[in-house]
Amino acid sequence: RYAQDLGFQVMARALARSTRACAALGAVAMLYLSAPQAVTAAESADQVAAVAQVGFADDADGFNAAQVRAGALFDYASELRHAGVALQNTHYSTGGWSTDAPAIIGVYRNQRRDTLEGVRAEGGLVQVSGHTRVVGDATWSHRPRQTTGVELILAGDLVGTRQALEEGIAYGLAGASIEQQFGHRFTGVAMAGWQPFTDGNSRTLLRARMIWSLLPDQGISAQLRWRQYSSSDADVDGAYFNPDRFRTWDAVLSLRRRVGAWTLAGLAGGGQERVEDGSWQSTGVAEVRAEGPLSRDMRLAVNAAYSNAAGFANSPNYWYGSASINVIIPFGH
Repeated sequence: RYAQDLGFQVMARALARSTRACAALGAVAMLYLSAPQAVTAAESADQVAAVAQVGFADDADGFNAAQVRAGALFDYASELRHAGVALQNTHYSTGGWSTDAPAIIGVYRNQRRDTLEGVRAEGGLVQVSGHTRVVGDATWSHRPRQTTGVELILAGDLVGTRQALEEGIAYGLAGASIEQQFGHRFTGVAMAGWQPFTDGNSRTLLRARMIWSLLPDQGISAQLRWRQYSSSDADVDGAYFNPDRFRTWDAVLSLRRRVGAWTLAGLAGGGQERVEDGSWQSTGVAEVRAEGPLSRDMRLAVNAAYSNAAGFANSPNYWYGSASINVIIPFGH
């Protein structure tokens, strides 16, 4: 569906109530002032670009989410350096039930092309079931040394289940990660975070990855990944999957390489998950992404992902899949 009436007056009042949350997202975006810049002469910020995105997600329970986004990027220099605003609508449905979540989103990106240091952020307001929530995804990254990287992360979104959407439940995320290379072939990444929910629940998250570069020239690596969280309040009245403790690990093969002007990336593998003190259950994951120019200036990005690990929903033989297409069309000087 097309984005519906956003209720700007309601959103303006919600913005006043959400000052602290918006300021938190803005604080990460402001870190660009300290981020190293690497802008070429061809990346002069003197263009306007149109951006459009279409995405769809489905799961084993028949819960669907279809999203459409359209907007404009100002001072567009490249896919790594721009700012803008977009309107979007997400249509959720399952069985004979459906609801829409229209939103207004600001976007900002300022990253080095060689190391991807800098800021990548988006944030705004979404309405669902009479509730207005702050949503966003902001990351600031920096490499104090060639072999060391740090990231600060702020994010927030709606909880994607029928009951949670009817109750207007959303979550936030604040986290930090560190990356360290060991020699030429091994890299370790550790991340810790806190995930509060608007229903009063919160989670403490820990994630870790060990990456082994198997064939550097071909962009092939092996990864061992661990993820866990613990919840402060296991009783959320069935609004979403929320055990006291959840742990999962997987081992994947990943690929990232350039083919002409395009960047191709993907991974596939399997592992296990454990809910509280239950038995370990098998999981699988696969992802693919392609990004590159359709013409000299127009850019296309295509993503697809599959997982049968638990998310905000979980049921016997649960799985989740998603796909999206994003296009950026710059206009002349």
